[in-house]
Amino acid sequence: MRDEQAITTAAAMLEATLTELERVYDELESLGATRLEAIRTGDLPAVARTIGAESDVAKRIAELDKQRTEAAGELGRLLDLNAETTSATALAKKAAGKVGDAVLDAAGRLRAVIDRVQQQNARAQIAAQTLAAHMQGVLRAAQGKMNHSGAYGARGVVAPGPSVVSSLDMVS
Repeated sequence: MRDEQAITTAAAMLEATLTELERVYDELESLGATRLEAIRTGDLPAVARTIGAESDVAKRIAELDKQRTEAAGELGRLLDLNAETTSATALAKKAAGKVGDAVLDAAGRLRAVIDRVQQQNARAQIAAQTLAAHMQGVLRAAQGKMNHSGAYGARGVVAPGPSVVSSLDMVS
């Protein structure tokens, strides 16, 4: 026989974890927007700071995801589901009613914010690649200007070589 109170408690725990994950992913989305702007403006120190903050948030997401897995497993156990069927949809269908709807709603909101973060990361990757290509072009232009001999190497320009240091021993 199902213990309705235990199921309700486990479902509430899962819903709370999903809601907290959604909040933390919202924070990650905000940091991603900051990183994207830093990339667009070429502010490399800001990019580094933002990546550090994103790393901290990612650690929090990993902790919450572990809690989510445990909460889903517990609810699945109470609903007599095996470990492979503890998706939010399967849990919500088996729990039914308000309890199932709350879990399904929280999972849907989380899925939506994760999708936004993934899309934002794809845009940031393109922006970073564009910035890197621009910087390579600037470096090539500078190398071409510094190539006073007018000679070309395998890459089209002669890169500046090592500095030559000379000395003369005047004592001997």
